[in-house]
Amino acid sequence: MRVYLSVDMEGLAGVSHTAPTERGNDGYPAAVGLMVGEANAAVEGAYAGGAGEVVINDSHGSMYNLVPADLDPRARVIQGQKPWSMIAGAGPDAGLVGDQPFGVALFVGYHARAGHPGGTIAHTYSSGPTLTTLNGRPVGETGINAAVLGAWGVPVGLVAGDDRLAEEVAEWLPWAERVVVKQAVGWRAAASLHPTAARELVRDGAARALRRASAGELLPLRVETPVRLEVEYRHGGEADHAALVPGSERFGDRGVRVIAPDIVTAYRGFLAGIRLASIASA
Repeated sequence: MRVYLSVDMEGLAGVSHTAPTERGNDGYPAAVGLMVGEANAAVEGAYAGGAGEVVINDSHGSMYNLVPADLDPRARVIQGQKPWSMIAGAGPDAGLVGDQPFGVALFVGYHARAGHPGGTIAHTYSSGPTLTTLNGRPVGETGINAAVLGAWGVPVGLVAGDDRLAEEVAEWLPWAERVVVKQAVGWRAAASLHPTAARELVRDGAARALRRASAGELLPLRVETPVRLEVEYRHGGEADHAALVPGSERFGDRGVRVIAPDIVTAYRGFLAGIRLASIASA
């Protein structure tokens, strides 16, 4: 079974503040080390659970954080600026990294949604959105990414991050393994497990996810159509830029709505809007 592993940084054990997640900060190299550690733990667990191949997508920031030489040599890693962002290599561009479909996806280092009242470093794709909703339900990167992967037939089997994220996962992906590596204390505060303990949990969770995927216990996330994906931004300038995407429309004071016949089309409009909005605050 081929395994798709999307690895972010803000949800890792030991990461409790935005500063070390930013390239150039003194704490960034240590944060990268934590990212490599949990990524390798997921790879180890996946192979222990029966994986035939693991493809890692570096999914944080500019997406070239992981040190390839430090990763488990059995895995391949996708890095750099990618049109499909956190789910690159799993959909229309999948042929670039293999000709077989993925049987399961694992999310490591993920975090709570933008606007969450207590999630550590809670956001959705960038600092622009203050709230994102999918068909009227608050949603974060986990739900959005899982919905698009679901349209491609790939179920999410594990999500690792803080306890507030685990609550989101229970709502959107009740069948997925939920690995809690830290307790959220506030937006820039958390009580983390030791990295070694967190990696053990991630490793065990990944192995369980693979076994459950092989047993047919996991489901691709499906959402009702037409799909309505809405984003509220920090200010009107960001919303003005995001609304330039064809098929988008403004609503309220700072909102942009995309209504599409399917989640993949909605995601493309959402992602383009996020990128355009960033220009207004550059």
